[in-house]
Amino acid sequence: MTTPKAISVFEDGRPDGWTPAPGFRAQVAPDGGTRLVISVPPEQLRAVHVALLAVLGARISVRYLQLTDRSVGQLEKPVSWVCMDVPAADVVAALGASPRLTWEDARHQLWVRGEKGDQVVLDELGVLYTYPDDVAFRAALEPFGLPLGATLGLDGRDYVRVEFLADADREEAALIERLGLRRVG
Repeated sequence: MTTPKAISVFEDGRPDGWTPAPGFRAQVAPDGGTRLVISVPPEQLRAVHVALLAVLGARISVRYLQLTDRSVGQLEKPVSWVCMDVPAADVVAALGASPRLTWEDARHQLWVRGEKGDQVVLDELGVLYTYPDDVAFRAALEPFGLPLGATLGLDGRDYVRVEFLADADREEAALIERLGLRRVG
């Protein structure tokens, strides 16, 4: 069974039983651009994420934004790790070699940019974003049967508990090494 990156909880931290409905919605991003916001069950997250990454082209750039270091807690300032213009197949292989970190652990956000400036973001809650709202991203979602709607996912919940997995520590170090990510800032 796949561990979700995050679950909806009551104010006291107990699970409230709410789960996001699979689907996506179009939205105007804070910067005025367009985006898709995509919610999928944890067991579909990897497949949907990889399908969206395929839209970005043969060479992509990655920003691994570390929000939490499990040994010290939430970081005062997130740490950015980047690699630029690498084969997309290498990135997908590296993510696949670190599945618990990538699709089940909430310590990070993963920002991936294509050659044309389009982006796919996987946030710490397991919510996916595509920039812009483009027909190619919508086409990549079609095989999954996700409905278009206005339903909010975990990104709209008041209380969410995130998951930090001890075995993802090794995967984080391996991902940084495998992609040759460099710390910036």
